[in-house]
Amino acid sequence: MKKINVAYMASLMFISSLSFAEPWKDYSVSKEVVEMTVVTVKPNYVDDYLVNLKSTWVDSLEVQKKLGHVIDYGVWTAETAGTRPNVFLTVRYANAAAMEPNKGKYEEFIEAWRKVLSEKEQRNIASGYDDIREIVDYVVLREVSFN
Repeated sequence: MKKINVAYMASLMFISSLSFAEPWKDYSVSKEVVEMTVVTVKPNYVDDYLVNLKSTWVDSLEVQKKLGHVIDYGVWTAETAGTRPNVFLTVRYANAAAMEPNKGKYEEFIEAWRKVLSEKEQRNIASGYDDIREIVDYVVLREVSFN
């Protein structure tokens, strides 16, 4: 008969006595979701990128916010010299369904957006983006709250 290592048996009993975390019991995740686009902008171009971003991405999100399509948005920059990626764009939605394609919301947005910026103006502003920036990641996040 094989001898059973007492320490081995004790560790197995300890591990089996541990309870595993359970969603909605030990923690909850928000219905609200945050979409984050991670960008690397070439050195010495961050200011130019941010100024142009204001006339395109930021202004379009202001329209979406007024229409109730998004809750909020944010533009974040890394303050540590030499950090790459260095710009982070966030959009907060009420829930994942609010991110889904929707023809009615799209048409509502385009009608409102064209009052702010023409398609030609938008293309002219954004045309140089690929020369100065690279989108390196895109994630959808949910906040975790511990019960």
